[in-house]
Amino acid sequence: MKYSVAVCLMLSLLNAAAETLRSVEIRFCPALAIRTYPLESRRDLQSLLLQNVAVINHGSAPFKIENIEIELLRSNRAIESRDMDREAVQRIADRGAKLQAAGILQQVGFQFCGADLIAPSIKLAGATLARDQALLIVEQVFAFNGARDTLRIRFHGHVDGHATEFTDSIPIKSEFAKNKYNFPLRGVWYAGWGASFHTGHRWAIPEEFALDIAKIGESGLSHKGDGARFDDYYAYGADVLAAADGHVISAANDQPEDPSAMQRPNETQEAYFARLQKEQGERLVKGLTAITGNYVMIDHGKNEYSLYAHLQPDSVRVHVGDEVKVGDVIGKLGSSGNSTEPHLHFHVCDKPDPLMCAGVPVNFSNVTIQWADLPRPIQSGDVVIAK
Repeated sequence: MKYSVAVCLMLSLLNAAAETLRSVEIRFCPALAIRTYPLESRRDLQSLLLQNVAVINHGSAPFKIENIEIELLRSNRAIESRDMDREAVQRIADRGAKLQAAGILQQVGFQFCGADLIAPSIKLAGATLARDQALLIVEQVFAFNGARDTLRIRFHGHVDGHATEFTDSIPIKSEFAKNKYNFPLRGVWYAGWGASFHTGHRWAIPEEFALDIAKIGESGLSHKGDGARFDDYYAYGADVLAAADGHVISAANDQPEDPSAMQRPNETQEAYFARLQKEQGERLVKGLTAITGNYVMIDHGKNEYSLYAHLQPDSVRVHVGDEVKVGDVIGKLGSSGNSTEPHLHFHVCDKPDPLMCAGVPVNFSNVTIQWADLPRPIQSGDVVIAK
């Protein structure tokens, strides 16, 4: 009889522990993998950005987080670890709560995987999580030599007075796109924004490895005159080319170009960016084409889709369902949508939606980078020669 009581007690404790484990969930966004991009190819130096990870308490007992560990692994062995104490956890919690209160999770839903990361019923809260509360960690940057294949996160704390650890992991991919891609323009171009951390693309999930491509003239500027008109810009009207074979899955051709989005003559950079931030927020509310402008999206197979955005109105030559070959002209470079001057926004991502997807890094097969010692992937600020 005593044996039966002991067994029942043990089973009860095991069931309670299992229920506690089920009550706390860890979610990543993007959910399938995080990707590296070279910082310095010759030295095998990689950069990695963990965009979002959330721990969510679904149980009735509060989860008090004491500290968080983020580990980078190779072959199941932790190579390096980052520890966040309770003070750091509270700072992270405060930031997440402010983002949610300001409506940022809805305004830029593509950055938080829609509602897949934080459902509308979940409240971002402090270091102690009650039922249906979560802690959101964003923008954790790593740099390392060699290979890492897994990121593991451990949340240490207490539930019902008992020390508890919740752990999950996500694969790290250090590879380029599976398909072969050509640069989407011919000639000499300036990759103003790329995957480097000092430009804005790297911090946004769909465009983490995107390029904003312009053309520089003999003056060293991207335009002649005062740059007040679209055709002042050397890039304006250039043929935009399909980067690989595929078929068109979506496109827009009727979006206007707004010259007021460009920096005005004699407008300070500070004043311009303050105005730009307000206008960009208004475009986000209007939906997809207010951001992309006229665009083409092409399915290349292997879960890879290329986007060509900000094209000239009425310049798009292809339609949904059309088959294209690498090098086909699909439109003309313009300044529609969320564009600060005529340029081409190009990225490859893993889903057939320009925004609700995760970026995939590309290493183009037909380019030379001016001043590069050896062939390497494009970085922000590179002058690119495409054949």
